[in-house]
Amino acid sequence: MKKVLFMIVMTISMTQMSAQTEGGKYFEPKSEFNDKPFVFSNRGETEAILKLNAAYNKMDAATCMSLSTSKVNYTDFEGNKMVMTQKDWESFFAQHKSLNWVINAIVPIRIKDSDPSSGVIVMATETRVSKDGTIWKKELTELFMFDLNMKINSIIQYAQSIK
Repeated sequence: MKKVLFMIVMTISMTQMSAQTEGGKYFEPKSEFNDKPFVFSNRGETEAILKLNAAYNKMDAATCMSLSTSKVNYTDFEGNKMVMTQKDWESFFAQHKSLNWVINAIVPIRIKDSDPSSGVIVMATETRVSKDGTIWKKELTELFMFDLNMKINSIIQYAQSIK
């Protein structure tokens, strides 16, 4: 009898639950999207980041360039802002012996009721070995923004050193 009662209670409670499809809020007072929630995006952002990850670790500039716009607004983990051109991929890779970007999570989001441009929050660790032997190792949280053509047009990076 306890099992039957348990099953009835579980069935009723499961029918009462609803999946959350939005959350958080965007705060930009001058924006038409101010106070709107975020929703998950599913335009292929996760697959694009996984492709970028594989190309980055292989130091494949051509594939990295194919996934980004001709000019990417880039803010590094120290707050330096620059415009990265597709040629900058090549010069960045030329400085390194190896790169190992290990992704722990990818969260594709966009603002509800907005155009389909989207962002992806990526949590990862990265180890860079420079040609001079310097080793750079950090835990990263990065925001990659995609334009309407599914090209990366902005990267914002936050980091902490790994000891």
